[in-house]
Amino acid sequence: MGTLMPAAETEVRNVADATPLFLWSIVVGVLALAFTAILAAFAQSRAIRTAADNIGRNPAAGDNIRTVLIIGLALIESLVIYVLLIDLIIFFVLWGKYTF
Repeated sequence: MGTLMPAAETEVRNVADATPLFLWSIVVGVLALAFTAILAAFAQSRAIRTAADNIGRNPAAGDNIRTVLIIGLALIESLVIYVLLIDLIIFFVLWGKYTF
């Protein structure tokens, strides 16, 4: 019975040592996602404003501008989704590594 206790204590110690790394990975992931979302919001607002100005100047090119705008907004939004997926992968890999 005494031989089982040191093994359990070392496992607890390893998890306790890994806790700051796990917490910092969450903090960095949240900051990266927030930074990316803020930049994407600014980029989308600028793209919409520019498209509206150009459609106002040349209404005949409205269909082409609208198509390019939708594709551009999808690419901008995909950047935020990619960062979210990377954050989730990092979170679950670290979470799975340090659990019993």
